[in-house]
Amino acid sequence: MLAFFPSTAPGPSRLVLVSSAVYERARNVLWRVALIIHCHQRPDRSFFLRRRQMPLCARCLGVVFGVALVPLYCNDLRLAVTLIAAMLLDGCSQALRLRESRNWLRFLTGVGFALGCGGCFVRACHYLWNT
Repeated sequence: MLAFFPSTAPGPSRLVLVSSAVYERARNVLWRVALIIHCHQRPDRSFFLRRRQMPLCARCLGVVFGVALVPLYCNDLRLAVTLIAAMLLDGCSQALRLRESRNWLRFLTGVGFALGCGGCFVRACHYLWNT
């Protein structure tokens, strides 16, 4: 609440208050997204910022980040399918307890999955529109 009031202190403390307000707003939006997409939010599979757990696990955060990058979708269908398969392979091998994935890999496969799905979706729409 204090972050929205003007500060009489010198510039840096005011900047900290503003960045704190932006941080809190972004965190609240991510919590809402986590509730909508039913993210498990396990601490061992999540990133931490300022010693606080991110509202989304690494893979879901990657998917959300990838959805924001959908205008950069991959146009090549083989690459799109490969990106989707990479996440499926990572998730399935972890679910079958064949290995333990790292958070950075979960994040990257989530981004790739979103970009691959965007590419497949655009490709399918183009096919249906021209048929």
